[in-house]
Amino acid sequence: MSILREMEKHGAYAQLSNGRVRYEFEGPENGEVVVLIHGLMGHMHVWDYQFKFLIEQGYRVLRFDLYGRGFSERVKSEHGSELFMAQVADLIEYVGIKEKFHLVGLSMGGAISTRFASHHPEKIKSIFLVDCYGIPTPNDLGVRIVQPKYLGEAFIGTVGGPILKHGSIKGVFDKQKHKGFAKWLSAPLAIKGSKRALLSTLRNFMLENHVPHYQRLNHLDFPKLILWGKEDAILSYSYGQKIHALVPNARFETFEKCGHVPQFEEPEKFNQLALQFLIQRV
Repeated sequence: MSILREMEKHGAYAQLSNGRVRYEFEGPENGEVVVLIHGLMGHMHVWDYQFKFLIEQGYRVLRFDLYGRGFSERVKSEHGSELFMAQVADLIEYVGIKEKFHLVGLSMGGAISTRFASHHPEKIKSIFLVDCYGIPTPNDLGVRIVQPKYLGEAFIGTVGGPILKHGSIKGVFDKQKHKGFAKWLSAPLAIKGSKRALLSTLRNFMLENHVPHYQRLNHLDFPKLILWGKEDAILSYSYGQKIHALVPNARFETFEKCGHVPQFEEPEKFNQLALQFLIQRV
């Protein structure tokens, strides 16, 4: 069975204000709620290990595909913070979350999580940021190439697919151990409209200034944890230290010999860290 067909078997769909969204919300009705948000190139399955584990530990867990990713709609709106913030707010309302919840964000999902927490601190019980994006990188070669109108479209339309797939493998440190990762992560790019959504995100969300939201996060009164893979080749460890400098009262943890997706590369270690953080609130 193809990767896409296997992925498609999971989840339900919600028609939200900006489009159709695939999600899963499972676990004990009375469990504390954990919301998981993936990154730029991901989909909700990047949390497969955590979704099952947290449910087994008694949590009620929500994961979903961001617009333009996985099996959520390839909306034609500008893919900036307004779109993603509205998606999170709409989905939380749709599934009926009324109590405070734990928020976990990976990469770009970390910036979305931080913005959401900055705007709605009354909804947040704790926040866990994993190799998170936040400080714009306008001089990054990939971002610069796609900025000019028409050139970006031509680039993404011709060589974008192979380059995006190649970029995916940079996410893991041990490429031999995880040699199927790039194909698995990038599988939904085959869905029409995916490249357009990524292009719009690179032109919009990735160039927005998220720094003030991280600075505000530092002053909000709930537990914060930042985790970084020491060998992250996408957002370097020094980038992670700059993020931590914006939120100095957050606990900072490092996974050695680990890349951009520690929840995938070191799932057992990650799950134990997450559980300890959720339980102890430190």
